[in-house]
This record gives sequence, structure tokens and C-alpha cells, in this order.
Amino acid sequence: MKHFFKYISAIILTAIFLVSPISVFAVHQGGAPHPPGGGGGGAPNPSYTITIDNPLKTGTGTLQDFIKLVIQDVVIPVGGVIAVIFIVYAGFMYVTAQGSEEKIKTAHRALLYAVIGTAILLGAWVISEGIAGTINQLTTP
Repeated sequence: MKHFFKYISAIILTAIFLVSPISVFAVHQGGAPHPPGGGGGGAPNPSYTITIDNPLKTGTGTLQDFIKLVIQDVVIPVGGVIAVIFIVYAGFMYVTAQGSEEKIKTAHRALLYAVIGTAILLGAWVISEGIAGTINQLTTP
């Protein structure tokens, strides 16, 4: 367990160091230039919208479109394939149990976890669709 914790910590620290320069290279695009020294008592510009350049070149470039694209085109298909593989593996474990109570319990547990994972995957998709629909209703006049 201690080795696992070190491994996860190393991954998280590496991710932080790789992502932190992104904010350093941020450039203000369009609009009036910001006054130097942090002064400027003007009200914020409510018509200024932030768009994200979509690396996949699909959709309109908003954050909700990007998240929807990632969930629909990456997470759901990959998760679905993994879920089917685990369900087939649990069935294989049932077949090879040959009446052994311990192996049947292990196969039952594997099938249960595969079904729970599939339910979580579908639940994430439903929640993301609900949030995207709500945001669309709130942002359209």
C-alpha cells in the first residue's frame, strides 16, 4: 500500500508540474488592454465570452461541448468495452468454478462489480446530459 501511495503521489506531482506552465503562458485576447499595475476601476465587461479552442476541431468550442464530446466519444465507448470484457470475464469465472463455493463467490463479486461499474458509467452519462441541457437552457435567450 505504501508503494501504491508513492506511485500515485508521483503521478499527481508530475501532472501538477506539467499543467502549471499553461497558466503562465496565458494571453489576454481581444477587448481593451488591462491597465498596468492592477489599477482601473472600470466595471467588468459582461459581453466578453470565453471560448476554448477545441483540439478535436468539433463543436462550437465551449467547455460544455468539449466535455460532452469527451464523455460521448471517449469515456462511454471505452468504458462500455471494458464493462463488456469484465462481464465476459465474470462469466468465464462462473464456468471455470466447477462447483467450488469460493470460486463462485469470486465470480459473483466480479460480476457485481462489473454491473456496478456499468451503472456508474451510465449514471455519469445521464448526469452530464442533464447538466448540459440545463446549461443550454440557461444560456439561450
